[in-house]
Amino acid sequence: MIDLPPSESLDPRAAQVSEPEQLWDLFEEEEQAVLTALQRCRDEILELSSRMATTLVSANGRVIGLGAGTSGRILALDMAEWGPTYSVPEHRRVALIAGGEVALRRSVEGAEDDGDAARHAIDFQRVCGDDLVIGVSASGSAAWVREGLSAACHKGASPVLITCNSLPIEIQGADENLLRIALETGAEPVAGSTRLKAATATHRLLQRASTICALRNGWIHRGRMVAMQATNAKLRTRAVNIVSQLTGRSKPEAEEVISNCQGDLRLAIATCWWSGNQKKAEQSLEQESGHLGRVEARIRAFGTSDSG
Repeated sequence: MIDLPPSESLDPRAAQVSEPEQLWDLFEEEEQAVLTALQRCRDEILELSSRMATTLVSANGRVIGLGAGTSGRILALDMAEWGPTYSVPEHRRVALIAGGEVALRRSVEGAEDDGDAARHAIDFQRVCGDDLVIGVSASGSAAWVREGLSAACHKGASPVLITCNSLPIEIQGADENLLRIALETGAEPVAGSTRLKAATATHRLLQRASTICALRNGWIHRGRMVAMQATNAKLRTRAVNIVSQLTGRSKPEAEEVISNCQGDLRLAIATCWWSGNQKKAEQSLEQESGHLGRVEARIRAFGTSDSG
């Protein structure tokens, strides 16, 4: 039996709240608790980003998320953005939420207690040693997350547990490879309502880990999302600006090279850097596993860059 998590306790200040303005002030005060919790987990979050990067730069690895309730929705929300922002294929970013997709829109009561369903989901996904499985449970009590992670451990996957419970949480089958990230956000402004501080800290954790992962893999270059998919007018304009800014080409020229590269921004940028030699650009990207920063360093070493 898991001990009562800190998020279930009552903040004495919250017990004195009776007016909207007081609750607003409490929220403001608790912003620092969220930031502090993240800062204390800096090294673990950087390790998570490294595991994510290694998994996604490999040929077959997938990042698989396990979550229930708000935790599952936050995880699914962040992973949904990896496609348009970083071109991570859908089959390599799988969000499993207790209760299925309907739980993204409404509560499915009791789903988080169904550990057997999580094990079946892991079996159905054919989880293996190439995969990274991230379980998120604010309280650490969700059997869906604990038993799903346990099943993933038995299949050799790299396991990660993200929680806001600093108390020991047993994951059967886990060894020293289990990465535990405990965000100590403490009692909520409303006791037990982990969609507040716990959810905010978890969302920020996932934002930082996935973005740093993208930087590690060269999907971000000089503050720009160079692996994005330009799927609408706004993004097509952004794509042209990115290529123009990083290569010194005019916007019409940037638009033309993007078209010639079938919308692949990294290839378009590298092609400009290689003075229009698309074949050379393709070769250098392949040699550097698509990491645009290393391609730029290689080009500058040869002294043939045409970038601005």
